[in-house]
Amino acid sequence: MKTAVLLLVAAGTAKRDEDLHALAARTRTEHRPAVARSAARAAKASRLLADHGHLLPPDLREKGQDLLNEHEFRLHAALDSANPGPALAAIEKREAGYLKAFRKLGGEGAVSKARKLPKDEERTKLRATREVLFEATGIDAEEPVWGAPFRALEGLFRAGHPVSSLAEREAPMEALGVSAKFFEDGTALTRRYHVALQPPCDCWTFGREAVVEQARNVAESLKAPPLVEAWLDSIAADDTGKLPSVGFGVSAEDGACKLYVLNYGGNELPPLPLVDALPRTARKQDRASSVMVSVEWKFGDMKTQQMRQYAVEAAEGDVAVARHTQDERFAGDELVAALDGTFGVKQSEDIAVTAPFQYDKATTPPVVAAPLAKSGLKLKRQDGGIDSNAETDAKLAALLKAPGADAWLARSRVVRHALSNVQFGEGFVTLYRHPTVFGFVDPSSAPQHLALRNALAKNTRATRRRLDETRSSSGYLDDVTHCDEAIELFLDRAVWGANELDSTCKRDSDLAANAGTCPISCQDDVACLVVACSDCALVDAVCDEPVDLGAHPSLASGDLRFQYKAPVVMAGADGSNRDNIEGDCHTYVDQSDIVQPLGRKSLEGQLEDDVQCKDKHQDDIDFDCWVESDHNDAGTATIVCEGCSPDGTQSGFEAAMATFFQNLVASTGGPCSFDASASLVALGGASGSPTNSKYSDLDSELVPDDMKVRFPYGDNGLFDVMSLWGPEGCRYPYYGFLPDEPLCKDCSSMAQAKEDVLNGLWDGPCNDDDPRGDDDSLPLPPNYPGCGCDCADFLRRDLSTACTATSCINVAQQYAPANSVCAGSDFKWDTTAAGCTDLYGTGTQFDSTWSGHACLDSTGATTVVQDASATCYQTQASISEADLVDYKANPKQCAVKPIYEEDDDDADGGSELVMSGGLVAS
Repeated sequence: MKTAVLLLVAAGTAKRDEDLHALAARTRTEHRPAVARSAARAAKASRLLADHGHLLPPDLREKGQDLLNEHEFRLHAALDSANPGPALAAIEKREAGYLKAFRKLGGEGAVSKARKLPKDEERTKLRATREVLFEATGIDAEEPVWGAPFRALEGLFRAGHPVSSLAEREAPMEALGVSAKFFEDGTALTRRYHVALQPPCDCWTFGREAVVEQARNVAESLKAPPLVEAWLDSIAADDTGKLPSVGFGVSAEDGACKLYVLNYGGNELPPLPLVDALPRTARKQDRASSVMVSVEWKFGDMKTQQMRQYAVEAAEGDVAVARHTQDERFAGDELVAALDGTFGVKQSEDIAVTAPFQYDKATTPPVVAAPLAKSGLKLKRQDGGIDSNAETDAKLAALLKAPGADAWLARSRVVRHALSNVQFGEGFVTLYRHPTVFGFVDPSSAPQHLALRNALAKNTRATRRRLDETRSSSGYLDDVTHCDEAIELFLDRAVWGANELDSTCKRDSDLAANAGTCPISCQDDVACLVVACSDCALVDAVCDEPVDLGAHPSLASGDLRFQYKAPVVMAGADGSNRDNIEGDCHTYVDQSDIVQPLGRKSLEGQLEDDVQCKDKHQDDIDFDCWVESDHNDAGTATIVCEGCSPDGTQSGFEAAMATFFQNLVASTGGPCSFDASASLVALGGASGSPTNSKYSDLDSELVPDDMKVRFPYGDNGLFDVMSLWGPEGCRYPYYGFLPDEPLCKDCSSMAQAKEDVLNGLWDGPCNDDDPRGDDDSLPLPPNYPGCGCDCADFLRRDLSTACTATSCINVAQQYAPANSVCAGSDFKWDTTAAGCTDLYGTGTQFDSTWSGHACLDSTGATTVVQDASATCYQTQASISEADLVDYKANPKQCAVKPIYEEDDDDADGGSELVMSGGLVAS
């Protein structure tokens, strides 16, 4: 059970979900809300895996199944116990840990992005390798100049992995495109390609810093003029905006080089120097929401450059527009008509270009438009696919009659992209094999999965920073606590294996030979986590209470999600034996793919097209729908949809959904047969719910200050992280990860740690029962199960040295902002009242539903920890106290280990410093 991403990875069946919902109905009244909550969370976990499980490595999908099975077992065990209330409360805390992990991976925002990624297992295995580049273009990636863009792409995906491994083969094929230019005189330019260092999608990224650093390396190799440097400076500085798509193109035979920048998703371009001086294209007097601009230069000319703007006609399929607007640029429209008849013209494009000019940062020279150089056509997919096709290529070659085109078409097919563009100019034609769909990420590739997580969670911080950076006077790095950074680094090392030259913990712990043991590499990583988070080191937290728009009306936005339940009635043959939602109708409602095998958009896809959301680009709108309460003789069902609101409020959401569903049930010809009149009546009972978006789901900069808290990490933080994320062999009873000394000696921190460890649900040192599902063939310590020596030592800690009767033992309450209230499930505080009401009093007790009993002795009404001489089990290995002292004295030992690579092209023997996701020149 290597991960706690229950709400992202757990697989469940409909049968299990039904059993848990039925269990809630049979439970005693006072416990029904808790069981119903757990059942709903398990059902959501099942839906999420069905939609997005393919984005996770196989071992994590399997462990997610284990987590859900374990969760179901614990829920039944809690209800069968003598005291279900505290047991269910312990389960709720465990679920809160899963939810926290889910939010750490991006939460609902990540789910929204994941829904838009394509599914094609074969294409996820395609790689942009050096062999592919050479076969398609004849360019060797080691060529100092023309191989530079490809080496930069490799550098992004290779960073953090041994050069001797296959990690240099991890760049996805969608990052590479090729083209060829054919002239009337029979000559051709075929040594041409482009790479995307940042794709035009929220599908993979290594972050602004890494992308710009690699782009600078390429610009230097291509001897780029000053404007290229100025554009990269602008992209690097625009850290408040969206990182645009960034790429390079080269044509080796004529020395042409280009830097491309493309915005997407409704986000503006960075303020690139001179870009506003670009001439408009023939058809668009203002730039569309998605626009590509470029700087073009000849290798060796470091002074002169041109700029281009590319505009695509939005009227897809309207070849008449293409003919009318491009007639003057072609020798008649016969070829356009022929292409449309054979392939279908998807869209047409214009390219506006400036005259060559020199750029001085101190001045802004006038930009004069050059005669339009070329225009082009985007071709529709053939047979609905995006793969290269020999038959299609042959037809195109016959139409163009360009000498050498047929040979290039055959050779370039290795990149697997279908022909995407045809561009025409005076005396030439250019063919492109560019990727048109992005997001085919291979979860079994560690670099690709890191890039995917970065994109979904909008997190590249942990891939760039080092723990040996100097702390500011407040103890934080860029307003992120040192301990929070250490936790992220531990997850990179132990869970994701993001940088094997920094740590091999993930790989080592996955080896069958290491089952039941904590590898030395992982022991080091645990020790580094402990050192960074000791001495009452602080971590950040956000209240997990649902957003209150009444208290914070400014938070109304398209990022908030609301829920709507629409009761409908299915039509029956005679009205007496109605059909249920099943077959194509169920697929239409409950399948997340926007375009389904049915050839039509799903219910979610229709909502995403029809509903407008406040401050949200249409491409970023996401809905999730499913079916409840179906399969009954009455033919009734409830369709539940979650999504965003036109005005960011619940009332606006409900109004939009009411209109949508009224139109839906009244329509005909779709996959669902509704009884229109009965459904319209039933929809009168539709209901909406307040936003289920929590403050903790929002971007940090949007969260009100009174909903944030910063408090000590403490032993309970370590216990939670290790229980949720730690490799199995690095947890109890195999490995003792709790140090002898508390990570924080504050009263509230020590008291909360004691409560959490005692209520660990078969986790931690105080487990005194043989957990369900343990492999009995693994080496277990003598006297296990029973009292753990670490548990006894932990319970013997004298809290009276830190606590008085009036000490507050609610950590969040003690550190929360003044005059604030949080009523979340994980965090609760109220600093508006007289003070803390959760006090130490006469001392915390040893009450526990689940564990610790084997370490306790009861004499009459007194419960004490067993004597130190009593029998207890000792883990076979424990955290090294000597290492903790050593690492604390020299924290650089825990820093991300740099990777030095020899640079054959560096005459002075220089090197590049690779850091978990980017290159840093040194």
